[in-house]
Amino acid sequence: MSWYAPEISVTIGERTRIGTVRQMEIAAACSEPVATATLDLSNLRFEWEDGANDGDPLIIQWGWRGQELSPLFDGTVLRSHLRENLKVWGLCRGRTLADTRITRTYQDEEARAIIQHLVLGCNFTTLDIAFCEAILDKLPLHDSTITEAIQYLNRRLDLDYDFWCDPTGGFHWGPRNIELESVATFTHGEDIIEFKSLSGNRFLLTVMGAPLWHSQIISVLDRDGSEARYFIEQVRHTVGIHHEGARSRLWLTEVDR
Repeated sequence: MSWYAPEISVTIGERTRIGTVRQMEIAAACSEPVATATLDLSNLRFEWEDGANDGDPLIIQWGWRGQELSPLFDGTVLRSHLRENLKVWGLCRGRTLADTRITRTYQDEEARAIIQHLVLGCNFTTLDIAFCEAILDKLPLHDSTITEAIQYLNRRLDLDYDFWCDPTGGFHWGPRNIELESVATFTHGEDIIEFKSLSGNRFLLTVMGAPLWHSQIISVLDRDGSEARYFIEQVRHTVGIHHEGARSRLWLTEVDR
């Protein structure tokens, strides 16, 4: 008999613990620059007796017991509550985009150079900034957050670009790429828990916990062997919600068949 049990590693500050997650929810969308994390952690053996503080590093990895764990969230603690359990609310590294305010004016600069300059000091692990030849004549910023500055730049240049942070702390700015290779394949009747059609050529796929993020491409195989590819618009990874094990819910748009 083969079976799998979910394994989750949580790092808060300098402490890393495995096996303390009672409930967890990670939510991220390509239309939202900041991903969120909510954790309910067991403290029966005083694993988290020092609690957590605003700004503490918060790193989450998950997978299956006996296998290598995959990155799921990289950010900081927003707030916490310690009693019998430790409850933690966190934001990904994209939080700095909303927390940092600037007053400056860019003039006759390439959009890509402006984005690089805006995020350079935000402590992202990597920068994935799309090539863009557009030049902005003027971008005046007065007590604006970096989020507001990037949104303003996108509107001024009529760019349909997303900006977001990935599970390893990397920053991304650019158009949605539907030409990417599929990072995972799921099959009806095998590893798909639920597949629902939504309005507007959108779908909701539920599978066992999977190390996926929005802005990726996945494939879905029908029972007859036909394959369709989907762009992930939004993800919600959970454990212990409604007494369920590890679940990944993916909001999808079909890109081709």
